[in-house]
Order: sequence, then structure tokens, then C-alpha cells
Amino acid sequence: MVQMRKKPAQRRKLRGTVIPNRDPAGIGWVCCACFSVVLILCILNHSDRLTCIIVGICILLTVPAMMTKNIRIDYHEDKGFVYHNLLGRRKRYHWEDITYVRATRKRLQRKRKDDMPFDTVIELGKTQIRVGWDAYNSDDFLYLAWKHYKERKKRYAANRDQSISEE
Repeated sequence: MVQMRKKPAQRRKLRGTVIPNRDPAGIGWVCCACFSVVLILCILNHSDRLTCIIVGICILLTVPAMMTKNIRIDYHEDKGFVYHNLLGRRKRYHWEDITYVRATRKRLQRKRKDDMPFDTVIELGKTQIRVGWDAYNSDDFLYLAWKHYKERKKRYAANRDQSISEE
């Protein structure tokens, strides 16, 4: 019998989807349903036109909250990541596009000195992507972002050192 050697197991590439907190979308749907019931009751009771318009505007104001379910980041360790914005439009980024990664707090939380966790902002030129502290599956993505940012920073520092002429 011929002995077959096992091939070494390949390390799986990290990939996944970062999903922000879904609470605003749920709240938007609940508010939309409540305001729709109120609008229907206003129409059936022959209420003032102004009242119906105001309730209709309240329904329209819930739409952006409902659309927050479209925001997500699909990432792959080798290929980079795809950012889906509020309208569902996709934009592909490579890991080399990251210019800066920083941990920050929201403006209202900066003044308080409590133990609130930090959000992470990834800067890609003029574009900024905020990954909340409560986003689902954000740990692996942020690990990859920090790793590639540090590699890029080290590579450009080495290029600057080489470009300096020694006399």
C-alpha cells in the first residue's frame, strides 16, 4: 500500500460582514406603523387637512431610520472590503486605500469622562467610515484594518528613509 501524505491545511482567509446596530431600523418601522394608523384614523374622521399633512410628514421622517438596515461592510482578507451606504450603493475599497484609523467618541460623549466604549473611524482619503462599538462582527474587520494600516505606514516610512540621500 502506498502511503499518501496529508497536505498541510491552508489557513482560511478572514471574511465576513460587519452589520451596525439594527435598533434604529426597528424603531423606524414601529414609528412608521404607528403614524400610518394615526393617518388612517385622521382620514376616516375627516380631520383637518393640516393634521393629515403633519402626520404624513412624520411618516416620511421615519424613512431614513428604516433605511439604516442597508448599511453594512463586506470584507475579505485579501481582496479588501465593500461599503454599502444608506441608499444601498456599494463602493469597493482595497486595504491599501486606508489612510488613517482612529478610535473616537461621538460629540456628546466626548465631554463626559465615563467608560463608554470607542467607535472606530476609518479614513480613506476624504471618505470616512464609522464602525460603531456595538456593530456585529466588527472585531475581525477592525483587526484587519489596523493590521493593513500599520503595514502601509511602515512601508511608506521605509520608502522615505530610502529616498534620503546620504552624503
